[in-house]
Amino acid sequence: MFPILFQHGSFVVHTYGVVLMLAFLVALGRAYTVAKRQNDPGIHPDHVLDVGIWMIGCGVLGARLLFVAISWSQYRHAADFPGNIFKVWEGGLSFHGGLFGGIAAAVVYCLVKRISILKIADLFAPSVMVAYAIGRIGCLLNGCCYGGPTEMPWGMRFFDDGHLTVRSHPTQLYASLLSFVFFIGLVWLERRRSYLGQVFCWYLIGASVERFLMEIWRAGTTSDVVALGLTDVQWLCLAMASVALVGMAILRRKYPVRPVMTHLPREAATL
Repeated sequence: MFPILFQHGSFVVHTYGVVLMLAFLVALGRAYTVAKRQNDPGIHPDHVLDVGIWMIGCGVLGARLLFVAISWSQYRHAADFPGNIFKVWEGGLSFHGGLFGGIAAAVVYCLVKRISILKIADLFAPSVMVAYAIGRIGCLLNGCCYGGPTEMPWGMRFFDDGHLTVRSHPTQLYASLLSFVFFIGLVWLERRRSYLGQVFCWYLIGASVERFLMEIWRAGTTSDVVALGLTDVQWLCLAMASVALVGMAILRRKYPVRPVMTHLPREAATL
């Protein structure tokens, strides 16, 4: 693994933090570019930058708070408590905490600025997916969030808690690859949506499927089974996907839109 990008004396640059920053910049840049291309009078590109910054800040805060809450015994008994709680650059972020924090920030911003929440949600959904895919590469380099033991040839050993693990599933890489696939699907849907909120709902489903599958290999290693053979995160994923399915049924009837056409028919070009 490669947790430290470079170090000069006491000055240390952590790879995870750099990759996370890169993920944020890519996501924000993509959302801004799409907003300019769509040229929706209700969504100014400057609004995208503003809400994106708030989403990033609240997302990181929510991700860290939930992770610390879940791992409270680990942090409470650490030698450098409470300082270790704030070491975000070393890893330790909860995806769901970040998601809920980012959503809360976007909702509040849209309510204050009187911007369509559903339009912003659709706009940012693919960007959040690609940011997550990039962020998981940071997890791989940091050596966290790995899976259970495996005999597969692509199994990797991770340095954790002062020792090397056995050959384990590189679930960070699985998650990254699958998220990139879902990102491509969301971009395809973005130009063909038939109702507001459709892209966001499919993002929730894709994110839930991805994490549910990763928990199969992470259960017993970096997560615990709680009921019916499923981990707490898997139950949360099922709840998220269910909410998305219900939302799709409601939004399809209430907020229909015309798909964005990338190529006009020849007849239409003369009108």
